[in-house]
Amino acid sequence: MIFFVYFFSVFFCFVAAKNEEYKGYKVYNIAIESQSHQDRIISLKNDLLDFWRLPNFEHNTTGKVMVPPSHFDWFEDQLTAIGVEKDVHIEDVHEHLMKAENTINYVRSDTDYVGDYDDDNSGDGNIEIDDNQPETPFDIKAYQRYDDILKYLDSLEEKYKGSAVKFDVIQYGITEQNRKLVYIKVTNAATSTSRATVKPIVVVEAAINPRDWITIPAALNVVDQILEESKFIKDLEWIIIPVTNPDGYEYSHTNLRLWTKSRSTRSNLGIICPGVNINRNFDLDWLHFDSSSSPCSHLYAGVEAFSEIEAQMIKDIIQENKSRIKLYISLQNNGGYISYPWNYERAASGMFRQHHLLGLEMVKSMKNPYKLGVGSSIFDRASGTSSDYARENDILYTFNIDVAQGDDGVVIPETDIGEIVDDVWKAIAVAADEMIKLYV
Repeated sequence: MIFFVYFFSVFFCFVAAKNEEYKGYKVYNIAIESQSHQDRIISLKNDLLDFWRLPNFEHNTTGKVMVPPSHFDWFEDQLTAIGVEKDVHIEDVHEHLMKAENTINYVRSDTDYVGDYDDDNSGDGNIEIDDNQPETPFDIKAYQRYDDILKYLDSLEEKYKGSAVKFDVIQYGITEQNRKLVYIKVTNAATSTSRATVKPIVVVEAAINPRDWITIPAALNVVDQILEESKFIKDLEWIIIPVTNPDGYEYSHTNLRLWTKSRSTRSNLGIICPGVNINRNFDLDWLHFDSSSSPCSHLYAGVEAFSEIEAQMIKDIIQENKSRIKLYISLQNNGGYISYPWNYERAASGMFRQHHLLGLEMVKSMKNPYKLGVGSSIFDRASGTSSDYARENDILYTFNIDVAQGDDGVVIPETDIGEIVDDVWKAIAVAADEMIKLYV
């Protein structure tokens, strides 16, 4: 029954207007009072419940879960049985998203985009351009479209060509929908060849979950900051993936704001239920926890590990540079946490003490209160994640930075971007400084 309802809802989204699928959906606050409450709430997870944030008793964190109309009665009965009070946070997700959409400034780097956008296989979208509008500077603290992000990165590459800064935009491949899949490398070009080959590398990955829009300006702000503070490129090389999942990211702009997957069609239901959750597609404990074998699930892990080009890109970056990568950071949006491996099992990796001590310094540097802990303890066990894969491949310092969600959950207003990304940079700068002390 669950599969049928989910199948129907996904099929419906192909013919519906933007975010129409979420009409009538509710988001519930989940305030728990015991570890037992937490365990029982987590046991309810299925392909129809979309947890925007999991509740956590130890850290006094209220959860948020989106529920379809077909399951209101069932879900509320479960809350009653567990002893958790019903608290509706958003009465209609569609209406909530439409209001949020109206607050986004769509002035972009070199044009004004107006009209409708269509998700298709061209990668371009159906865009009307107002040629009468003046050019405006690229704003890294706004929600930008993917084409504009690429133009901005290309402009930086051109700007620093022949300078003391080595800034390279590297195209790894082409996505399912014919978009360039890129990452950037930034370091000091004045470094001698022998020193450059051993310079420690920091990797920052953003938007592996496409609805985590906030992580993209956070990553672009990292680029801006390391270009401003010369010590970070003098002593380190940076590999930054500003948009790990471009197809999914564009789809979250044009069709479904809360989309969590890519747009590939490799499964037997690929045409009806496209996409794979890239952060469940890595070959570490693949398809065991918080993952699904159903192509229609928002947690679908793919036909096999590394079936997706986006996960393959991260794998190849790690394998090609594993002896030099000293710090790996995955930027996500699960509610004000800094966490470290493992995600797939209820234990810390062999770096628990080092992770926790550095994590404490990262948290201390931030303006807003962030909580710290092992990923599987803070959230729940999750298989096939990028940060676990990095740690499994001997990258000692591996963290997820899950930015604070605020009252709106995963949909964060543009007005909040500046403070959030500044906080993220403070934490990353602390970790990068530690890498310089340890390895330079």
